[in-house]
Amino acid sequence: MEEKEFGEFVELASAQGEMEAEILLGVLNSEGIEAMSQGDIAQGVHPFTVDGLGRIRILVRNEDLARARLVIREYRERE
Repeated sequence: MEEKEFGEFVELASAQGEMEAEILLGVLNSEGIEAMSQGDIAQGVHPFTVDGLGRIRILVRNEDLARARLVIREYRERE
């Protein structure tokens, strides 16, 4: 995956909705990795994802990228 830069942060992964994004942010933060989310979700009663709409990017500092990938991979394997 090609990393996209957002200031000093780079894209680590994407989530399909706010709930998944919050879980991934919590996993990263619990390991001491600063992370944030960025997305274009229109707030509403029934959020949905179609063709990438509603996709939320998970961003980490470039220097944390390798460790963050490992943390997320291990989390997803345990899921």
